[in-house]
Amino acid sequence: MRSLRAPLLLATLTFPTAVLATGFGSDAPTRIPVPAKVFQATVEDVSGTTVSVTRVSFDGEVSLVGRVGEGQVAIPFEKIHSVRIDVAGEASDRIALVSLRDGSSVRVVVDRDTPCYGDAAWGHYRIEVEKLRKITFAH
Repeated sequence: MRSLRAPLLLATLTFPTAVLATGFGSDAPTRIPVPAKVFQATVEDVSGTTVSVTRVSFDGEVSLVGRVGEGQVAIPFEKIHSVRIDVAGEASDRIALVSLRDGSSVRVVVDRDTPCYGDAAWGHYRIEVEKLRKITFAH
């Protein structure tokens, strides 16, 4: 009987930790970050599916963060009309072709794993930059 106590105790103590760490294997966004400002956008993924979202953010921020040349940039959503995502030379990056509201544009290198969040009419929405094709902001 004693030989079963140690493994049973170990399993009882480690199971809740394992469940919390893995979240039962789900990547569903049960919560999303609440951004400082509310923006609306239409998100199109690489499959062509479009979703209208509010409270859109990149990793909880209301700006597009990345690199232009050797410098780092953060472009506020107020200045952005749309963002088109293309594959970059490095596997970990994507090129964001940013069309600004003033009619100009800029190419920004962004991390492909950066999450984009929003609230859709039917629930929370999350997608990584690598799976995005285009975001168009409603102004």
